[in-house]
Amino acid sequence: MGVLKRAINKAKDWIAEKQPDWYVRAVRKTISELPGGYEEAPTWLGNKITNDSLFNRLRTNGDQLFPLGWAIVLQKAGGSHHVADAVARASGGVFVPLPDVEKVDNADINQRLLEAIEQITSYSQQIREAVEDGIIEPHERAIIDDELYRVIAKLQEHLTLVYLVFCPAEKVDAPGLQPRASASANRGDN
Repeated sequence: MGVLKRAINKAKDWIAEKQPDWYVRAVRKTISELPGGYEEAPTWLGNKITNDSLFNRLRTNGDQLFPLGWAIVLQKAGGSHHVADAVARASGGVFVPLPDVEKVDNADINQRLLEAIEQITSYSQQIREAVEDGIIEPHERAIIDDELYRVIAKLQEHLTLVYLVFCPAEKVDAPGLQPRASASANRGDN
């Protein structure tokens, strides 16, 4: 009997690993931010998907999983990146969305830097408020972690744009994948 009980407990742990809470929270947030929310979500996923099938796959300790492909479709539909952020965080990283380089100019790059500086200011303020009483409470730590994540993402976004626009590529055979600086140099625009 002890072996069976251990096997059942391992199966329960495996279910939690297959669909962790952070993933479910990110999918729920993605769906709730769609203009039509949970009513709209099935329309993006096909005829056979219903509200009930969404809820069944997003239950805590449920036996059905919410497919990652569905989450990505809904994320694109809503123009968010909550699932990508959650996966990056769970993997110890930061998700940095890449803008279309053809639509970026110097003003956009400078704007990204200003946004990063604003985010650093917000992060600094959160730290200042959290340490006023000499102890950082768990909810304060969560806020600080969120602010730091946003700072890192904004700084990385700025740096990525600078490199994409101004650094010549070493060698790229596909013209559509060349940074703007490299494409100009290859055409002889300089």
